[in-house]
Amino acid sequence: MDKILLDYQNQEKRLGIWKDGRLYVFHVERDGEGPYAGNVYEGIVREVVPGMNAAFVDIGLAKNAYLPFEETPRYQLSGGKPGVAYVRQGEKLLVRVVRDPQGTKGAKVSALIEISSPDLVLIKGEHFVRTSKNANRQTASKWKSVAETHLLEDEGVIIRTQFLEASAEEFAAALAKLRMRYETLIRRVSEIKAPALVSGHNRFTQIVQKWTVGTKGECYTNSSEGVRLLEEAISSDEWKITRSKSKNPLFEEHKAEADLEKMTKRMVWLSNGAYLLFERTEAMHVIDVNTGKFTGKHEQRRTMLETNLLAAKEVGRQVILRNLSGIILVDFINMTSASDRKKVAEEMEAALGMDLTRSVVVGFTELGLLQITRKKEGPDVYEVMLDDCPRCHGTGQIQGNKVEWFELSRQLDAMRYLIDDCLWIDADEEFFAFLKGREKEMDTYGKQVFIRQAAVEGSHRFVIRATGAVIELEERIARAAAAEGTAGLLRLMVKQD
Repeated sequence: MDKILLDYQNQEKRLGIWKDGRLYVFHVERDGEGPYAGNVYEGIVREVVPGMNAAFVDIGLAKNAYLPFEETPRYQLSGGKPGVAYVRQGEKLLVRVVRDPQGTKGAKVSALIEISSPDLVLIKGEHFVRTSKNANRQTASKWKSVAETHLLEDEGVIIRTQFLEASAEEFAAALAKLRMRYETLIRRVSEIKAPALVSGHNRFTQIVQKWTVGTKGECYTNSSEGVRLLEEAISSDEWKITRSKSKNPLFEEHKAEADLEKMTKRMVWLSNGAYLLFERTEAMHVIDVNTGKFTGKHEQRRTMLETNLLAAKEVGRQVILRNLSGIILVDFINMTSASDRKKVAEEMEAALGMDLTRSVVVGFTELGLLQITRKKEGPDVYEVMLDDCPRCHGTGQIQGNKVEWFELSRQLDAMRYLIDDCLWIDADEEFFAFLKGREKEMDTYGKQVFIRQAAVEGSHRFVIRATGAVIELEERIARAAAAEGTAGLLRLMVKQD
């Protein structure tokens, strides 16, 4: 049976989805940090840069968003005709975020607004008819004829797989519903002052909807808001939703933290004793398949194919789980047979079939590397979970300060009902410095907290050493500091309303 955990209680909200006891999806959102892709904003053009064939649009985020000219209605409807002013400085534009801000770069936006449903996708600002790649030539031709009789000059449409057998009347009705949703966006624009958010989307809802169709299982969440989200997202009666009453953090209660720690490991073992190695570079992700302990019981070609098929399935799971994007190269065990390569590529496509993010299995190179491209949607697991290690000047990575910050918040929240009025926490040098810079932001949940700089063992960069009375813990910390020669100490008092 499948399981969903939705931690929807604190500043860091987390979603985990398990199938057959294995973690397939992990999604994190932090208050004020996005993701923004899919959101629609009323923006203001702040700068037009003809040399870049682009403009920069203020949508209310820290950095102005990048808008290529080809992503504007005037460009598309004029056929890219030279001399046309595709956008003007100071102009207000309805734009959709297609890529989140990255590092020093702002978001990338499009003024071609998409309104989608499970059947159709309506695009305002350009004119075309496209069908699902599963449509044959005859079906595609039929839909081009049908759609052209209904579309306006500034409308494009994509007919999805499940709608290929629909009638012209059903198409007209579905198109009318999408137009009504677009008109709703336009009405909202008249009620707000740019730059402002017009329509946001909830990525949690999208993921849960996708992974619960045709399946059954149990959902656990720790807030009433989480219950509402799950009830909205799940249409099947085969899923049971439970609000946890435990005082422990949700993922800890379900013993799921160990699965989260494995997500950033370089090595992933396969069930037959073979293993995968993950390497992350600035330009791409490289995954190496090794036979490891697996020697097989059959002749060499069959042994290689069995291992590569198993590896393809696991690579697909890891790509989704780790949210890898861009160019992904998989170095499978060498295969000389074209039919074997085809089977492995098909297995990879099947493994990525549940992915919400668009990915393409391009094929094998002459050197036998399988090429995959995957759209960038939000940070990957390394960006979310890890920081560059200050001890090795960035050549290694450690558990991220932000990850530990939110984990400490969850631990403090879970201890708010303890009778003891004081906590003693040890934090390693880097995390202690991080906390020192954010001590005014920390919620101690009604407790007085002492945080001491000290060596910490285990998977986290802090440890809750003890609880008790203030005087008792002060004395114990003083003795420990004298014995270990540590001096750094933060005293966090109970915040007064």
